[in-house]
This record gives sequence, structure tokens and C-alpha cells, in this order.
Amino acid sequence: MTDQRLRELFDDLAETLPEGPSRAGELWRQGTRSRARRRWTAVAVAATLTALVAVEIVVSPEPVERGITVYPSVTPTPTIPSTPPMDTAPPPGGEAGLPTLATGLPQKWAGIPAVTSVPGPVLALAEFGDGRIYQMKSDGRVPLDVKLSDSVDSAGNGGTALKPNSLSPDGTMAAFPQKDAVVVVDLVIGQTRRYKVPGFNEVVLWRGEQLLVEQEKANYLLDLATGKARRQSYQGFTGVAGYRDLRIVSPGEGGRTVIQEGGSEVVLDVRGLTGEGGMPVGVLGNHGWQRGDLVARSASAQGDQAGNADVVVVADPDTGRVVRTLLLPWGDAPDTRCGKGGCPVRGWIGQDTVIIESGDRLLGWNIGTGALSRVAELPDEVTAYSLRGW
Repeated sequence: MTDQRLRELFDDLAETLPEGPSRAGELWRQGTRSRARRRWTAVAVAATLTALVAVEIVVSPEPVERGITVYPSVTPTPTIPSTPPMDTAPPPGGEAGLPTLATGLPQKWAGIPAVTSVPGPVLALAEFGDGRIYQMKSDGRVPLDVKLSDSVDSAGNGGTALKPNSLSPDGTMAAFPQKDAVVVVDLVIGQTRRYKVPGFNEVVLWRGEQLLVEQEKANYLLDLATGKARRQSYQGFTGVAGYRDLRIVSPGEGGRTVIQEGGSEVVLDVRGLTGEGGMPVGVLGNHGWQRGDLVARSASAQGDQAGNADVVVVADPDTGRVVRTLLLPWGDAPDTRCGKGGCPVRGWIGQDTVIIESGDRLLGWNIGTGALSRVAELPDEVTAYSLRGW
């Protein structure tokens, strides 16, 4: 409707109104103001939409076609494989200057008195020069009353029945491999039970209420509740200590090292880190230790350090990604730190500290900061030991 036509209608309306102040002009003014408000509202909405479109254009550039240069502001960060941090331990003679890490373990095992009983949790098991196995506690060591034979292999080589993973993670049970059997001791009530497992049993690894029993030619999963030992599809000494049934397998020279769990496996690429890019096979005192979503294991270093240093590798068992490494130079004779048995991993303290055996000393390596510290001093009379989980 045009303004002229509206004006004519108002004039017609005015003729029908009673005499008095004219309302036509007022009605016209009200109508004019209403139209003006509508026009300004439409302008404001249009301006707002224009601004939003402008902003959208600024923050959302058009899709970039392949081969077109991308502006720096929207260039994605390139994914470049990073080299995991490698820490280096001081020479063996410098370990005495490392800070002491406060743990529940006694710092100097040589001075712990032998007692008949003492309260407190079992922190470790240790075999001393007298041939007896002791329960290590904060205020003394208590002899373990159990009859054991030496652990022997198929070639007749003997060894102590106390293995690095004999003590259960909570410190309440102990397991000892024997020929054709595994002896399990309940350290809380003192009860001993002997399970039949055929063959030359040499390694035990705790799996909750079960035990993985390793032999050179057969592996068994022993159920402690039922006493049944179920033979596994694999054999040899490749198991990892921890609640997950992990294995680290190095097929041999030219092969690839893998982490296996169940029917799946991932590549653990340690080329350029360990000797021949693999992990030691058949070294009974050196196996991997799992904690949370990480696994740690040591091996001989490669390259210029080959035969003169060990390297501890921490990796993600689900992806095989190496997270951090620690180089442990052996040092000069007679003060070498690793020797024939290497510098094996002996467990974890919490989620971030790996326990490593360095000669007659236990070191703690913080994988978050790379810092090293002293955990415990082991005298020569300690011939074997097993730590609880922390």
C-alpha cells in the first residue's frame, strides 16, 4: 500500500470522527514511526548477518585442494617420528653420589638383623650366604621355613630356587620352581603347598591367582585354586612380569623383536638401541617388567657401546613405541656394574620409577625426569632376591 493511498484512507476516517482535536495526524505519525522501526530492525538484522558472514569467511577458509599451498595460520603440525629421550648413568664410581630414594625397602641389607619374628609386611625375599631364604622386613629378616631343592635345567645346571619374581606383588605369597613341581608358600599363615608341574621348571611369573611356569621346552599356566597346570602354545623364557600375559620375543639375527599378548603382536623396534636390535633370549634372571601401560627391560647396548654397556628400554606394549631409554656404561674393571648377567630390571616403584640392578646396588630411574637415585645396597652375601610390587 502506498503512502498516498494510506493518506486517503486516513482522510476518509477523519470525516467520520467526532469534532474535536484531529486524530488523523496522530494516527499517521504513529504509522510512520512503526514503519521506521521496522526498517531500522531490518537494516540491523542485515548488518548482523553480513558481519557473521564476514567472520565466517575469516576463520573458515575454503577447503585447500591437493597441491595448493596452505597458509601458515592453518598449516597442520607435521607428524615427525621423534627419537625417545636417552639418559646416561654416571660411571659406577659415581653412583655413591646419587641421592637416596626413600622407599619401604631397607637401604643397607648387610646390617639387617636375623630375628625369629617381627611385625610388618614382607618387602622382599633374599637368600644369604648361609643358604637360607629370609623374609625381608623393615626391622629385620625372618627365615622362611620351607624345604626346597635347587632349580635345575635339562642339562643338569643348578641354581637357586629363589627367582626375581618369586614374591607375589602384594608380598603375601612366594613361589619356587622345582623339578616336576612348584612350591607355593602363603607367607601370612605359613602354609606350604606343592603343585605338580612336569619338567625342569626354572622361572615363575605371577598372573594374579595363577602362575606362569617357564621351561626351556614348555610353559604352563598353573591355577592355584584348582591345582591344574595347562600347557601353553609357546615355550622358553620370554614372559614379562606383571598382571598382563605379555611376552617379548626376539626371533634371532635379522628378525624383528615383537611384544605378544594373546593372539596379537606389535613390533618393538629396538634397532640402533640394543645389540643386533633384539632382546636377550634364555637369560633367566633378565625378563621384562610391566606396570600400568608400560613395560621395561634391559639388553646389551649396540654400536660403540656394544659389549661395554647395557640399555634399559621402556615401551608401550600396545603400540611398541619406545618411550625412554637409559644407557648404563659398564665401567672399567674391577669396578664394573653389569658383567655377565647384565643390569637387569627388577621391578617398579609406583608408575614412574624403574628398579635396576647395578652390581651390588639397586637404582631407581624416574622415566618422567630421567633422574637416577640409590634404592638399596646389596652385600656380597646376598646371592638372590625378589622384590614385592610397589
